[in-house]
Amino acid sequence: MKPNARVAQRIEELLREQLEELGVNIKKLTPDEISANMKCHIGPDNSLSYFWKNRAILDVVPETTENGTNWRMFTKEDTI
Repeated sequence: MKPNARVAQRIEELLREQLEELGVNIKKLTPDEISANMKCHIGPDNSLSYFWKNRAILDVVPETTENGTNWRMFTKEDTI
């Protein structure tokens, strides 16, 4: 089970928002900077945890329902 294109787009939007909140100018980021500083850990349940410079910024958790999979997203503000 992988996020579909719509979910992936929302994940990207949330990552951009979180980086902006950290004071990162995302328009000036190079692919090398993103590669060096953004990490994604995939859990055994296919959950995704995104880190920027080792700081947790977004968790994405699959939730299986009778109608399919819902992807719940939690930013750092949601976990405080």
